[in-house]
Formats: sequence, structure tokens, C-alpha cells
Amino acid sequence: MQRNPFETVGIVGLGKMGAAIAAALVKKGTKVYGFDPNLKESPVAGVTLVSTLEAVSKEAEVVVIAVKPNLVVSVLKEFSKPSTFVSIAAGISFSQISEAVPKGSHSVRVMPNLPLVSERGALAYFCEDGAAPNVERLFYGMGTTIRVGKESLMDAVTGLSGSGPAYVLTFLQAMAEGGLQEGLSYEESLSLAMETIEGTLVYFKTLRKENNLHPMEVRNWVTSPGGTTIHGLDALERGGFSTAVRDAIKRATERSKELGKG
Repeated sequence: MQRNPFETVGIVGLGKMGAAIAAALVKKGTKVYGFDPNLKESPVAGVTLVSTLEAVSKEAEVVVIAVKPNLVVSVLKEFSKPSTFVSIAAGISFSQISEAVPKGSHSVRVMPNLPLVSERGALAYFCEDGAAPNVERLFYGMGTTIRVGKESLMDAVTGLSGSGPAYVLTFLQAMAEGGLQEGLSYEESLSLAMETIEGTLVYFKTLRKENNLHPMEVRNWVTSPGGTTIHGLDALERGGFSTAVRDAIKRATERSKELGKG
């Protein structure tokens, strides 16, 4: 069942992620009030840029804090009116958020990723029970939303889906360069690589919904004995592909934990 969007949302910090959330909210018909002292005009059409945090607090039903992690606590302490405060900063704990917000507020820790602007985001959050409906309402229609039961898992979410778009784009570029190396033009290679990645995921999601298949089962369908695919996969594994991906997620998770320690 579709949830009615908030009428008004405030966003503090209109960098890449803050602007992406703002754009997605505007698309849903929400009135967005943005605050960013580094900007003279909003980077997102339809967002009203205000000059003070007080103005954000006055106008918004819920406030998204999208500043750098080292600024989250100090920004939250500037608010005096209770509200639902949603932090998207990596490494900043739920307790840090809760201790900084005005008394009577709801605190939420969320890790979104950039594809939410195209309604294909992967978002996870941690909060007390009373705030969960507001989180679901805020991010409804932006992609897959998961509530984690333990806050410690938010660092793993950061390492996996928060940083994940960068891993995927690196893989995309490597595929395009591989085609270029073998004689295709870059545009031809990039076009084929993009459609291969997107098409495979759409296809697999359909299969998983119907039969709950494992990725390796489907991979085996296109891996014939002595064929091209098994030789390509062998090259990937000799290059440490799977281990490198797991290590990337592990290191990004560790960095999220480090950011939380200050």
C-alpha cells in the first residue's frame, strides 16, 4: 500500500547524497527546504533554500542531516525544536545522534546510496520503534528499504551498499576497457557492458522471485564445459576478483567503524 509522502522535509547539506534525496522527495511531491551555507542557490529544482537551521526546523516535519560525519553532532545541537532527525552519515552512532537532538525528538541512523534518485536505491536504517513508520514513509518509493535489528550492522551496510555503487562503476569501467582492448570502440564497449550488468540483474531478480535461485546456479547456465565463459571466470579468479570484492567491503566497513570513533 502506498504511503502518503511528508508534506514538508528539511535537508541540511545539499552535496551529492543530500541533493539526491531532495530530488527524490521533490519527485514525490514533497516540499523540501534545504540549508547549505556553501551554496547560494539550490542544486535541485523545486527545493527552497533557506538561510538558517531555525527556518528548516520551523518548516519541516522531518529533518535529514546530510553533512560530513564530523559535523553531524554539532549541527544537531543547533536545533531546539523536537522533530524526527535522520542522519545519513557513515560511522556516527545512534547514541551520538540521540544525545545531540532536542529532548522529545526521534533519532534515526540511515545509510542510503545514490541510485535512490532513480527509485532503485538500497537503504538500511536503525532506530527506535516509534520512528520506524516515519523512516518508511520518508524513503518510500526510492528503492529497497531494510530495518536492521542491530546497530553494529550499519557499518556492514555502509561497506556493502553505501559504497557499492563505486564498486559497480569500477567493474563497469573495467568491462568497457576490456572490450576496448579487444578492438571495440569505447562507446560500443560501454553500451554493451551497461546493458549486460543491468539486464543480468533484472533477469536474476525475476528468477529469484519465482524460484529463489542462488547466483551461482544461474551463472552455471551460461558456463559450458571448455567454453569462453569458464576461461573468463578462471582469469577473474586468478586475478583475485572475488577476494578483492570481499576485501573492499571489509575495508569500507572497518573505515565506517573508524569514523564513528572520531
